[in-house]
Amino acid sequence: MICVDTQAYVERLVLMVGEVGKAKIAAMEEMGEDKILERVSTGTSIRTLMKEFDVGYKLFGIWLDSSEGRRGRYEAAQHEAGHFYAERAVDTAQNAQPEDVNVSRLKVDTDKWMASKMNAKYDTRQRDVAINISVNDLHAQAAQLLENVIEGEAEEVER
Repeated sequence: MICVDTQAYVERLVLMVGEVGKAKIAAMEEMGEDKILERVSTGTSIRTLMKEFDVGYKLFGIWLDSSEGRRGRYEAAQHEAGHFYAERAVDTAQNAQPEDVNVSRLKVDTDKWMASKMNAKYDTRQRDVAINISVNDLHAQAAQLLENVIEGEAEEVER
């Protein structure tokens, strides 16, 4: 990871994104990581943040990687955003009125989808389990098990 306060990082940043990109990242730094990640965890989309700071995915990614551990903290904020979206879906469903039931249903479905993307805990899709059985593999396993059997003739035992 790159450390924000090193001169080498600043020089590399200027080469990668130029003075304009450097100024945009400085504006993000001015707002502060904690405030930005708090907004992410409470449902502010990355597109909204990128629009506010006038940055694209590349500059946002550079900002994420500019401080050790920041990307991990960002992913944790996204995980928390899953809880936000799930709670908002429940609130929307519980407060729906007969005249806006279709709009509410759309909002609930969208929030459920967002929750499932941000936090796997809320992914309710059925998982298909594929099982492949090869007869040749079973035959090879049986032959391997039978190697230990003593060869010989069977004797009849009286009862």
